[in-house]
Amino acid sequence: MTIKVKGMITNDDDAPIYRDWFGMTVVSPADVIGALPADNSAVELEIASNGGEVTPATEIYTALKNYQGNVTAQIVANAYSAGTIIAMGAHKVQMSPGAQMMIHNASNEAEGNYHDMDQASQMLQSTNKAIANMYAAKSGKPVQTFLDLMDNATWMDADKAIELGLADELVDFTPVTNSFNTSLVPYQALNKIKNLIAKNKQLENNNNNGQLSEHEKLVQAKLAIFNKGDF
Repeated sequence: MTIKVKGMITNDDDAPIYRDWFGMTVVSPADVIGALPADNSAVELEIASNGGEVTPATEIYTALKNYQGNVTAQIVANAYSAGTIIAMGAHKVQMSPGAQMMIHNASNEAEGNYHDMDQASQMLQSTNKAIANMYAAKSGKPVQTFLDLMDNATWMDADKAIELGLADELVDFTPVTNSFNTSLVPYQALNKIKNLIAKNKQLENNNNNGQLSEHEKLVQAKLAIFNKGDF
């Protein structure tokens, strides 16, 4: 089953407002947690998010960690900020070769006197450490490593994310099938057949006198075999 994690990450109360009033694509804990199968079957998260609120992302992270089935996070475009927190909840993190991650310090819009500012600073530093703990748990690297990376707002391509241990592997774009029939034509063979068909069409277009060359006859003979299913 595939669960899409697209757009901004927000809380359950605000999600309808963003969708209905602003027409924005958002994801909230209810969207993900409510979609987890009751039979604990395997789940794939399809992530393309610029991030959002830390608390809802952490709630999703915890739910994924507690889920009894296998969870694979596939970053198809980007996982920035809070989007990376959700990815850390998966058993395996895959990245498209062109995808990116970005991690940075938490922020808010604090107001008030210097006591309020001190409290806000303490809260943000605590939040940073909590996020870094999730990165460390995934990668096996020290918490301080990620606190330093977050302090500099670090952007990572797939190779860098894998090197740091925040991702496990590149996405394999070979189509996956689920069939008891083991006589399916291999993916590489399908590509050869497609090329052969294209070549045959080209030969037909170039054939002005109606006479087939020996090569053209061979191409059509091969196609005839495939059409009969004799392979």
